[in-house]
Amino acid sequence: MFRLTTLPLFTTGSDEIRSALREWLTRWDWLAVATFFLPLLLYWLTLAPTIYNLDSAELTTAVASNGIIRATGYPLYLLLGKAWSWLPFSSDMGYRMNFFSAFWGALTLLQGEYILRRLQVAPWLRLGALGLLATAPYFWAMSLIAEVYTLHTALMAGILLGLLRWAEEPTPLRLAVPILLMTLSLGNHMATVLLVPGAVWYVLTSHPAQFKTWRVWGVGGTAVLLGLTIFLILPLRYASQPLFNYAGEYDASGTFNPVNLHTISGLWWLITGQSFSGQMFGYQWTDVWPQIADYGRQLWTAFLAIGIGPGLVGLVTLTRRNWQLGGMLLLMFLANAIFYINYRVIDKNTMFLPTYLIWAIWLGVGYQQLTDWLRRQTDSLAVPWPIHYLAVGAVCLAVILNWGLVDLSDDWSTREMAETILQEVEPNALVLGWWDTVPAVQYLQMVEGQRPDVQAINRFLISGEAMEQLVLSQIDTRPIYINNPSFTLLRQVSAVPVGPIYKLESVP
Repeated sequence: MFRLTTLPLFTTGSDEIRSALREWLTRWDWLAVATFFLPLLLYWLTLAPTIYNLDSAELTTAVASNGIIRATGYPLYLLLGKAWSWLPFSSDMGYRMNFFSAFWGALTLLQGEYILRRLQVAPWLRLGALGLLATAPYFWAMSLIAEVYTLHTALMAGILLGLLRWAEEPTPLRLAVPILLMTLSLGNHMATVLLVPGAVWYVLTSHPAQFKTWRVWGVGGTAVLLGLTIFLILPLRYASQPLFNYAGEYDASGTFNPVNLHTISGLWWLITGQSFSGQMFGYQWTDVWPQIADYGRQLWTAFLAIGIGPGLVGLVTLTRRNWQLGGMLLLMFLANAIFYINYRVIDKNTMFLPTYLIWAIWLGVGYQQLTDWLRRQTDSLAVPWPIHYLAVGAVCLAVILNWGLVDLSDDWSTREMAETILQEVEPNALVLGWWDTVPAVQYLQMVEGQRPDVQAINRFLISGEAMEQLVLSQIDTRPIYINNPSFTLLRQVSAVPVGPIYKLESVP
């Protein structure tokens, strides 16, 4: 009797719960969820477990210690990174900041999904195009360590989405969104200026009459001013005299002389990257062609060659269909490609990610164009599966081929190297090194409190002449170590290997 009276109540309640659950689940955009979380899972599985080398260690240390980074300052990265670092999901600050890049990499892909939807690309074809972007070696690699590049592409994708939304229904407030994002993006990477010509082209050719109203100029100007306030972080941090400061240089006595960020000239020097001006367009004409060929090979590899032909088809198709949008993407692509092809630094291959994002958009459109063409040829509404199989199969192949190239899940080498240095050097030692040693050492000192007695100087912040004078003046009074002694220095002192570095000793 008890069962007969209670079972209907239980069944009715269960049906209501299941119905509510189904309704709740149907509200989710599961394709968007998959576009974000599947790459995030991939990056999490291959993420570097602790601090990584070079710029990554510098960025992590600056965020954790409220320090100042070298040009161009990266104030937006410092601000967002600091907020992210408070998340309590790991005790290792290096790991947390590495996951910060993974998050922005996944967000780039999610926004790419919405861009391709607006361009009427089918779901499986969107998956194929964005999947090749997600698994491209350099995009994948930059999503595994603390770096500024995936935040840069995420902001770029947001700018593109904002412009597309404005073009559909042009209002001053809708235009203010991409303007604000672009101005804020300057606080993460000054290469955002390379997006400006394309964006201006799109705005002026899409709805030129909009700029005859004062509201557009007033709202746009306000958005610019609001975005530029991000750079106030730099003089505020300078006022606190942070221990970690890469905006300045050391003299021959080992004293650091910071650039005065409370002056307009000092702040301008930092944010415009004048310390790297010699590397900009640093190739002779005869040396440019090999750089172009290298970039072509990089793009070929990034999209597994499979994505090159459809990408070109998408470029032509999109330009014919919407010459304003096609012109914007082409201008943005060329500006980034030309600048970085001519940028004379050893790690510039990591800086082409904006061109990857644009190519992925072209690829999605190209896949769709080929699909539509096959449908017309077969005179059928059935889905031409060969293109879908090609698009998805290429992503699976890219995961298999590139996993071993980028996987950093067991890479503790940077931490181990820095810990070895601090264990080996004597008390009150001076350690001189390039990006591959000193930032990691400073991370252990300033973030984890190891060996505060050691002075570490990045050789990027001291001239060769001043470094030699510093070594010769102090070699008899304190232990001095260096990671890569110059031939000029070795004519005056001897170098004895100590772990991963050398101890300098006087020559009788």
